[in-house]
Amino acid sequence: MLRRPEKEKLVQELTETFKNSSLVLFTDFTGLTVAQMTKLRRSLREKMGSGAKLQVVKNTLLKMALRNAEYDVAAAEKVFFGPTAVLYVTQGDPVEAIKILHNFIKENKGTPVCKGIYLERKFFSGEQLEELSKLPSREQLLAMVVGGIQAPIRGFVNVLAGVMRNMLYVLNAIKEKKEGQ
Repeated sequence: MLRRPEKEKLVQELTETFKNSSLVLFTDFTGLTVAQMTKLRRSLREKMGSGAKLQVVKNTLLKMALRNAEYDVAAAEKVFFGPTAVLYVTQGDPVEAIKILHNFIKENKGTPVCKGIYLERKFFSGEQLEELSKLPSREQLLAMVVGGIQAPIRGFVNVLAGVMRNMLYVLNAIKEKKEGQ
């Protein structure tokens, strides 16, 4: 059991971590074995490195840390009950971590249960985990943006090339007509 100074230190550390986190996800880990929890942590570490961490935290300490990090805690009030493990991402693609957890839940027949999610400081209910897991990755989104920017430019180049091509056809037709006379 943690004493007050240790709790204060933990809240301070979590506050700093949450300030820099793109994802803060809450799960009810009831029913998970130690081996399953270790497997989930290992798969997160393999894909995300040290950028993602799954940690069991008391709800009161969690709520204090989120409030100190200026999250809208009122939106997530129903999350702070029962046993809670928090998954947070400080580096890397937060959607990748959501996909890892969603696949883990499917493999383990609904365990752990997602209580709620802060993605880029916006709160989503736990039921929206599957929808969020279908989002494209950061790299795919960047490719879509670049493609969207590139498309009008490519179209403009084709229009200019078409004008030059048509001019060449006209000049070629004039040349052939004069040669035929």
